Amino acid sequence: METKSQARLAKLLEQLQQDPGLAEQIPGQEGKMVRQALDGEDVYSIAQNHRVSEERVWSILRDAARAANGQDFAEIETGGFGSDTDPGVTGGYGDTGFGSLDTEPPLPDSEEPQGVS
Repeated sequence: METKSQARLAKLLEQLQQDPGLAEQIPGQEGKMVRQALDGEDVYSIAQNHRVSEERVWSILRDAARAANGQDFAEIETGGFGSDTDPGVTGGYGDTGFGSLDTEPPLPDSEEPQGVS
């Protein structure tokens, strides 16, 4: 017996197969996910392989299926707004030309507190 998830995936795959070359046009991880789904992998396995949520996989497949049918769809996003691509605690945010962003923590005070008299 087919589960709701399997039926949902089958419907999306049917839509994706209307434009077989689409999967090759989608860049990066998203394109790989679409190709894996077309190759028969289930959503759970795809999510595990890419270390993303199952909802993320469903969203990518849904957007790709809409694109295959010529419908409007949300853009496939490879990095979120404000993605921090620089390593380190401050994320590379330092001097901006507008003055320092004060991303450095204050130096610790290693002195013993003075007793209250």
